[in-house]
Amino acid sequence: MWMVQLAGDTCDLAALAQSLIGGDINVSYDGQDYVLTSDRFAFSDEAGAVRQKAEDIIAVLNGASRLALNATQSIRVGAVYRHHKDGRRDVFVFPKSAMVRFRAISPTLKVTHADGTVEECHPADPVKQWTALALKNDAIADVFRILGDSTLDWVNLYRIFEIIGGDVGGLDSIATNTWATKASMKLFKHTANSPGALGLDARHGAESKQPPTNPMTISEARTLINSIIHAWLRSKISGSGA
Repeated sequence: MWMVQLAGDTCDLAALAQSLIGGDINVSYDGQDYVLTSDRFAFSDEAGAVRQKAEDIIAVLNGASRLALNATQSIRVGAVYRHHKDGRRDVFVFPKSAMVRFRAISPTLKVTHADGTVEECHPADPVKQWTALALKNDAIADVFRILGDSTLDWVNLYRIFEIIGGDVGGLDSIATNTWATKASMKLFKHTANSPGALGLDARHGAESKQPPTNPMTISEARTLINSIIHAWLRSKISGSGA
């Protein structure tokens, strides 16, 4: 059985371990480290191949974690372990530094239903479904890779905006689905493309029309795109029958 050591913010890893269980992709604590296991490792004979598959999974998982947990520290792949039936464990170490950070994270929520049953809700619960979808859908995977590996500046926010628009058949579909208003999207596009409003942070180098009178702030843009991503993912989960 192959296991891959994970390094990163221990609160994020602990949250993922609460939710990523019993599926194709699992995160758990083995008493010393947080580790990743997956059915995708089963047919690999070499540690290098396992590590590459783990890197592909983590690229998506980082974006999903950022969206669900507001994670700021990327999860990284460490050593690869191979457990044998007789209890022996092979350790394959790859030359890469590991960093561990600690921070506070949203607590587990308990919801008591009318019938007296208690349901626990963990902050990382959506990550399980999101990651499963991303491994089957290139558009979702691309969005998570941008989220997990990029600064959320105007250029990358616009890339996400275009990926989602392309996936749903055009930006008008976003408004039709009431994921965002046409006015907010128009202001986002106008601001993102305007060097008069953003200077060198703009997508374009030359002004094609007058800058917006009241340009959108980067925090407003992040909130808008975050809202669109969540609505898009909800539609994907609903459509998948999950």
